[in-house]
Amino acid sequence: MGTSLFQIALLYWLMETTGSATVMGLVSMLSAIPGVILAPFGGAIADRFSRKALIVWGDAILGVAMLSLAVPFYLISVPVSVQVGWVVAVSMTAGVVGAFFRPAIMASIPSLVPPHRLQAANAMHSVSLTASMSLGQAAGGILFRLLGAHVVMLINGVTYLLSALSEAFIRIPQKRPDAVDSWSELGRAFLDDIITGLSYVWHRAGLRNMMIAFGLLNLVTAPLGVLMPILLDKWLQLPSDWFGYLMAAMGAGNLIGMMLAGILAINGVTRFVIAMLALYAMAGVNLVFGLATEPLVLLAANFAGGILLGIMMVAFTTLMQFTTPDELRGRVSSVMMAVIGGSVPIAMGMAGVLADVVDQNIPLLFIAAGLLAAVVVTGMVLNRPFQAFLSTKLQAVHVPTPGSD
Repeated sequence: MGTSLFQIALLYWLMETTGSATVMGLVSMLSAIPGVILAPFGGAIADRFSRKALIVWGDAILGVAMLSLAVPFYLISVPVSVQVGWVVAVSMTAGVVGAFFRPAIMASIPSLVPPHRLQAANAMHSVSLTASMSLGQAAGGILFRLLGAHVVMLINGVTYLLSALSEAFIRIPQKRPDAVDSWSELGRAFLDDIITGLSYVWHRAGLRNMMIAFGLLNLVTAPLGVLMPILLDKWLQLPSDWFGYLMAAMGAGNLIGMMLAGILAINGVTRFVIAMLALYAMAGVNLVFGLATEPLVLLAANFAGGILLGIMMVAFTTLMQFTTPDELRGRVSSVMMAVIGGSVPIAMGMAGVLADVVDQNIPLLFIAAGLLAAVVVTGMVLNRPFQAFLSTKLQAVHVPTPGSD
């Protein structure tokens, strides 16, 4: 919830303070770059060291970092440029921590449940995450208007510390490689781990093609979230509250989709059909945002698209976890995140610059992104290795004997 509040407050604070889409895009780009660069290392570390320690310490570090924003916003009077710089530094810290935190989370879930409960567990995890994000997004615009960005940033810091406290009581079974005797051996082991993860993904054509296709989709669609405040404020004359409402509608749809994924038997060809419908829905939502003028239409589009995306995310995560050996799970997750998310930082920076070049004609950019996304999805539908991988029929798999925590 705290992260959702922070993201909304940060975008609106940058828009009101600078009025520049370029600055908004560049700040988002700089925040995302560390996570992309370090993602392969994060997966190797998540497989070699305690995943629980990475999770707990990651949230603790972010809690302290977010609370440090009180210095330029509360304790001392500084120019806006210093405030922006401090926000960028803290956001980059979040990117670094996330590079280790996310692979540790994704690799831990299969170790906590039996194989036949994995899809339900992923659904429960996704439901809790999406529900809290939806609540935060729904309240984010309102709290920004009532309290200001500085209070929302402090709230985010407190929620990270509470999260670290709750995680300290979890025991995560984990099978880890043998320890090494020196730093040079550790460095070679890390390099071998990263190469192994890259090789595993690259030599599986369906997995590789899906990774590349998702990266292309992110390139044309993900950065539009940075420009959403400008669309709502300049083109639709809506208050910041509506950003939260729209994100909450998407989150509510995700929530329903994830719950359905935990109940329904989504396997084989059914998974492929649902995934393609969801991705076409994502392209359609971008078109609606570029063409519609009624906020209720935007709410309906986000809600409907969210349902299909929620189902797809759970089914995709389960497929990845089932088909990847436990000792490689962190590395494969990090390789996927690095490639899929690798285009996002550059695209965020370009989106802001492009928005200013077209005189902040944000609807035009949404329409173009929707059309390009539909082209990419059509290419995915026609790709045979991708079809075969996403249509994989899953069977129960052997769970390794838990090692030391």
